[in-house]
Amino acid sequence: MNADKAPKSIAEAVNQALSRNEVEAERLANRVRLLFLCGIAALAMFNAPAVTAASNLYNFTALVAAFLYGLALFAWLKTRGYHPALKYVTSLVDITALYAVLLLYTRDSLAPVGLKSPLFYVVYPLIALTLFRCHPRLTAVAGGYALALYGGLFAYVTVRATLVWGDYTKELFDSSVAVVPQMTKALILIAYVLVISYLARYGRALLHRLVRDEVAARIANETMERELELAAQVQAQLHPSQYPSMEGLRLHGTIIEGRFVGGDYYDFIALSPHSVLMLVGDVSGKGVPAALIMSGVRAFARLSASLNAGLEDLIFRLNQMLYESTPATSYLTLFAAEIDIAAGAIRYINAGHPPPLLDTTDSVRALGCGTPPLGLFSTLPGLRAHCEPFPRGSLLVACTDGVSERSNPAGEFYGLASLQSFIERNRVLDSADFAGLLLKEVREFGAGAPLEDDLTLAMARFDGGRG
Repeated sequence: MNADKAPKSIAEAVNQALSRNEVEAERLANRVRLLFLCGIAALAMFNAPAVTAASNLYNFTALVAAFLYGLALFAWLKTRGYHPALKYVTSLVDITALYAVLLLYTRDSLAPVGLKSPLFYVVYPLIALTLFRCHPRLTAVAGGYALALYGGLFAYVTVRATLVWGDYTKELFDSSVAVVPQMTKALILIAYVLVISYLARYGRALLHRLVRDEVAARIANETMERELELAAQVQAQLHPSQYPSMEGLRLHGTIIEGRFVGGDYYDFIALSPHSVLMLVGDVSGKGVPAALIMSGVRAFARLSASLNAGLEDLIFRLNQMLYESTPATSYLTLFAAEIDIAAGAIRYINAGHPPPLLDTTDSVRALGCGTPPLGLFSTLPGLRAHCEPFPRGSLLVACTDGVSERSNPAGEFYGLASLQSFIERNRVLDSADFAGLLLKEVREFGAGAPLEDDLTLAMARFDGGRG
């Protein structure tokens, strides 16, 4: 369906852009017309002493009429709007007015003046004005019309003047009309019309390509935005809606979505009345693919937990699943911890994840021991769970790299040292306030820059107090 709609959308956008271009081109051509008339008026005044009174009358009458015509066009475009036929009307009227003046010149002293007057060369910029419309047919029509009028003027003048074949002396300095020079002028005009027509066709093709590329980019951007929106919805639906309840254990997690939706993941899964599995992970890449892989990880982890799979077995099988079913470039960093409040201990495996921090009564330690990210290798060297004490008063904080790698304008990362300092300063806060204040500090560390990655935080506090 999208493939069928895209070309239609592009074609419609191109047609609309060409229509808008015609309107703007007509206004621009009219402004150029008036500026050009100002130049012609200056030349007419410069030549006034050298021509007859009749020629001056023709010149200035035509100039006044052309100025009024240009002003009338401005008024028409402003009040009545633009019509596609207007480009033909204006172009043909311009050329007709020029040849009308040349025809009037034939009535002044010598008929060949109409053919030999330098005013003839004004036809070239008049034809060039059609380039603004990027319309090859208009250029061809205007050029053909100019040639036809030239042929008519030539036929009219030859009836009233002596015709010779190829004497340039008579053409330049005599009242006779030489055929070869006049044919040369016609051939030059034909070549000029062909060149201008080619440029108009090229300009239209270029405009078409630019608009097509712009629309294609806009459609791709809209598609990407829809993907990111869908990924955000998938991600939000997979966050735990409620946490396991155990006396003295306070669990909390949150994700602040970044500029690009990623595969961040956290979960708390009850294993027994006194133990819980805490998971924090980050799938490589962004968008819908990462969110879908993350959803598969969540489902697999919950299924394994329900089957009482041990921590090592869960990580081993999860690695196998990702290695066999995802692209070679995809991987998952994961921190998995079994928290046992009855034993006052945690068992954890860190698979390439930013080290979580464990704050106990006497120190803050980074839990970095573990194994490579999941999904990259068929086997995991050194796969074994590590144990740490987790007595009352302990706090475990795990984040994704969106937190630790948040950068400031100087290119410095927020890092684990800042996270440790924050924990030491705010360990007494309850879970929600702690998480909110930490993520606020991380965002402010970036000095207002947009989040390039999700900010994900999961924490477990064992104190038997408020949470």
